[in-house]
Amino acid sequence: MEENDRRILEREMYQIEQIRQLDLEELQVEEVDDFQNSSDDDDNNNHRDPTTGILGEFTYNICVASLHSYLGDVEDTHHRTAFLDGGAVLNLPLFCLQGVVLFPGATLPLRVIESNFVAAVERSLSRVDVPYTIGVIRVYSDTANHSMKSASIGTTAEIRVYSDTANHSMKSASIGTTAEIRQYGRLEDGSLNVVTRGQQRFRLRRCWIDVEGVVRIFSCLLLFL
Repeated sequence: MEENDRRILEREMYQIEQIRQLDLEELQVEEVDDFQNSSDDDDNNNHRDPTTGILGEFTYNICVASLHSYLGDVEDTHHRTAFLDGGAVLNLPLFCLQGVVLFPGATLPLRVIESNFVAAVERSLSRVDVPYTIGVIRVYSDTANHSMKSASIGTTAEIRVYSDTANHSMKSASIGTTAEIRQYGRLEDGSLNVVTRGQQRFRLRRCWIDVEGVVRIFSCLLLFL
């Protein structure tokens, strides 16, 4: 079990690093474009139309950023989940994301590469009771104690996922956010591009690994709004 947990953690860390590299490449392209157009922007700065977004002869669309077009072609799920009553108990696939805090109402784009995460998304798309829904919690590396933990930020409570070297196990507690899958697209290599939206906070009650050995399933209690 210790070896299996270690491999799962390594796959998750590898996915996070790939996502960071993709984000960095996108940022570098944007910085080059900004540098090339900086002189033109300075010359035309006094001719800006705040309603149309026109700078001289250059026109930009201020709504493009929220479309996450860098993910490529994605399809709308055409599904919107109603808010569930506080106190409801659900079993959901979980995404443990380093450095990511998802708040209710916020949009979270994901590039899903690892097979266990792909299986988690596919599982959520085919569910009947709570379709198109996953759980998201934030984790970070505690190098001093050689463990994975989570921090409290904003209105979310503290969440911890860490390695217990004495008991050779992975432990987790306590609060995360459900995320509804709004858009998704499948690439030729089998990976997925997904756009999710934070829904409701939940408290973790129990966790286990399903028979496939790849999808982490969590029993969670929805918190009252």
